[in-house]
Amino acid sequence: MRPPIDWVQILTAVGLAGTGLALLFVARAWWEAHRARYLILRRSAARQARRWLAVALGFALGTAALNGAARLRIPFPFSIPPPILPTRPPIPPAPSPGVSALEETPPTAIPTPTMTPSLAPSPSPSPTATILPYPPTLLTPLPGAVPAPPNARLVDLVLTDACDERGRPQRIPQPPPTVFPTTTTRICGRFRAENMPRGAPWTVAWYRDEALEDSSTLLWDGAPNQPGFIYNTRPQGFPPGIWEVRLYIEDRLQIRLRFEVR
Repeated sequence: MRPPIDWVQILTAVGLAGTGLALLFVARAWWEAHRARYLILRRSAARQARRWLAVALGFALGTAALNGAARLRIPFPFSIPPPILPTRPPIPPAPSPGVSALEETPPTAIPTPTMTPSLAPSPSPSPTATILPYPPTLLTPLPGAVPAPPNARLVDLVLTDACDERGRPQRIPQPPPTVFPTTTTRICGRFRAENMPRGAPWTVAWYRDEALEDSSTLLWDGAPNQPGFIYNTRPQGFPPGIWEVRLYIEDRLQIRLRFEVR
């Protein structure tokens, strides 16, 4: 906060300066009143000297009265503090939905938990924190990666076995399938990205019966809010079991989607 303005000191300085300047004019007029060659000039100068003397006296008396009042602590509105602007309380950062409940630790620190298989998609996190190991590709830094903001998300993953040659879904039944036959050779998926900057690292990991089958860590090459795609192929057919797909942004788990092959 800035200190208040001391108007007493400012007005005292103005009063002293005015007194000094008026006395200077008094001295000049007095000299002309005694040295001018003509009587009319001497009388005019005398009148000017009296006027300037009254001005000097007024400045002096006003300055003296002001300082006397200040010494006696008579309240005058001379000290005006600067205005105090209202401060806003800090706004807590918005939590990142679907991420904080799935914080993870490296695989060497926490053993893999035992989970009950479920065939229903689970794109949203459970209220209870679940500790999972990181896939190895996620732990390998990628050159040129840029950090993803806290509000970046991957949501709404759906799977299908109707995939084209590029691994893009051709059609997705409604509701999306959660069970695939063992003769399935391709499984692809589509998800939606939110606030993903170009160059941010993201990871897709495929698990079967809680064991990692494969994973890939890539740099996001699309627009911040456009769909993304995943793809997995098994020329001999997918082995039977309970499968799970996990999507990450950097080291933040975003989606866990389970399906069964039988």
